[in-house]
Amino acid sequence: MIAGLVAVNLVLYETPVDTAPTLSAKARDGGVAPGSPGSLQIPEAGDFTETFERPLFSPTRRKFVPEPVASQPVEVASVAVEQPAAQNVAPAVAPSLLGISIHGGSAKALLQIAGAESASWYGNGETVDGWTVSTVNKDQAVLERDGKITRISLYPAAQDDQSTGSAGQ
Repeated sequence: MIAGLVAVNLVLYETPVDTAPTLSAKARDGGVAPGSPGSLQIPEAGDFTETFERPLFSPTRRKFVPEPVASQPVEVASVAVEQPAAQNVAPAVAPSLLGISIHGGSAKALLQIAGAESASWYGNGETVDGWTVSTVNKDQAVLERDGKITRISLYPAAQDDQSTGSAGQ
């Protein structure tokens, strides 16, 4: 019995397998014209551009488009420094904090000046638009300018949600 199974396996192993696309019975008999419903249509090899443009691991299979970051003016807490009353100077707007990088004890903040197209990385003691970076933590940066100190949070919406959530409980 084993010899019979070996013989059947050898015959099947030697039999060629046709991997060509199959056509319906109507198409084989010439009853269906190419391009009509029911006929087999094989796409051209270079016609997969839309397929390759769609991200594989996105649930919607659409390209990721980040929400536009609206730079909001940051309130600046001022230290009691007397200025002459004759000067009506508008308060300086602090840069927007876009990211924080902490590597090997060195922390840097990705800051974007209001109205600028690009952002740059700044470490402790560096100056950006007149503001000096004094401290960079894991979720905020502290900037100083003319005796004024401002804390810019990386996640301002999350802090607002936490403060309103704890106040409502």
